[in-house]
Amino acid sequence: MLRKFWVLVCFGALVIAIVPYNLTPTQGLTTSFFHSPIPRSAPVSSTKGAFAFVSNFESGGLQNWIVVQGKQPKVVNTPNYFGEPSLESSATASSPQVDEATQGFITGDSFVSFQVAIYTKSGVGFFGLFGSSGPVAVVGVENGYIVAGSSPSNVVRVEPIPKDTVYPSGWVYIAANVYNASTPSSPNTGWVMQLFVDRTDQPAASVSVPQAGNYQGAIIYTESSTVYYTNIVVTTYEIPIYIPGYNNMMGYGQGSGLLVNLLPAFYNLSAVMVLKSWSTPQQGILSFQINAMNYYGTTRSTCVGFFQLGVDLDPNGTIAPWYVPGKNCFAHYFLSSQNPAVQPGVPTPMGTVLTLSIVYEQSEIVFTIHDLNTSATYTASIPYNGTPFYGAYTQLEFQPCCNLYPITQYRVNAELQQMQIVTITGQRIPLPTSYMLPFTLDAPPSWSFTYYNSQQAGYQQISSF
Repeated sequence: MLRKFWVLVCFGALVIAIVPYNLTPTQGLTTSFFHSPIPRSAPVSSTKGAFAFVSNFESGGLQNWIVVQGKQPKVVNTPNYFGEPSLESSATASSPQVDEATQGFITGDSFVSFQVAIYTKSGVGFFGLFGSSGPVAVVGVENGYIVAGSSPSNVVRVEPIPKDTVYPSGWVYIAANVYNASTPSSPNTGWVMQLFVDRTDQPAASVSVPQAGNYQGAIIYTESSTVYYTNIVVTTYEIPIYIPGYNNMMGYGQGSGLLVNLLPAFYNLSAVMVLKSWSTPQQGILSFQINAMNYYGTTRSTCVGFFQLGVDLDPNGTIAPWYVPGKNCFAHYFLSSQNPAVQPGVPTPMGTVLTLSIVYEQSEIVFTIHDLNTSATYTASIPYNGTPFYGAYTQLEFQPCCNLYPITQYRVNAELQQMQIVTITGQRIPLPTSYMLPFTLDAPPSWSFTYYNSQQAGYQQISSF
């Protein structure tokens, strides 16, 4: 079965972005559609201008947030977001609580993505970008609604805060793409913000944010009561992606196209996969995987130089291990003489632990999966004379092309942990948060977006309802 390389699907060329069509420069809400591509800065071959700001408060500190108004916020363990601490921000009767962060930001780019998880019972709070004169693009929660606009004083209601979601009670996940939508044929469109709430298969809205191009950093703005924030990422790397008709995917890491940075040259990518539970009605549709790319595969949107290793999560407690050999995007199954056709799985107990490794050994690449519960080992090698690896990412992938059941009938609770590389100099490096940025392509509301835990070099993956 074709394993579609997510950035190959997302980016037709290295400098192309997916943006809405038929947008008008208005402060009100506009309907979000799938758009024609427009040029985008910071191609992978030159990462100048690219940046990533990650703030999940794992360290217990403020992580480069500076108080500019109001009292000092604090990091708390309750409420937490899938175990992740949060920043408690409280306004007073006479003043909002405002924090700003600029460290690592590179200004002047034409495209910025961000995400945030927000929790509140009765407060009003916003997250977004600020410029020299204050906020320029914000999302937030206010009076039971998700709101968005150019500033806290200039927002529109998007939709009611979702209820009964797969997120921890009280939390809402919001992501946005903020970009210059002007084109030669529509030079006056200006900057817009495409908004996603708890899902990326359906944009919630697009709003005009005319001054967003003047961004200088990120802002937390609590207008009333107490609001909690965490799972914050601001980057030139695209987080929420909307391409109807393509494989639903989500994962972590910079695979190709508009990288924030390359990894040091490495020859070994490994991870531990914990399959706590899964339930699927059809084989070969839902898979969990790791990916390594050589220099060509990292710096181009291509199936060449792109090596995958993973398992299909099949019915009745079975898994089907497979690999992609770097010449095409087709899975080759270890079972049945490595037949590329979809193969039935083999039994393994719920809670099974797998070790996965993709190893470059100069004249060959070796793919290995070892099942610690059944002691089964699946291995294959292919001839190879290319470069070391320079990129990596992970993903949960759903195949809509061949599926016969609603996506909500596919459920998984799993983890990837201990993700690390071994460089060509022999250094063993856990993959850090600054590299393992999230991406979500047409992810439905039955999929939760957890956070990448640097201390564990891993994350939890949940698909349920």
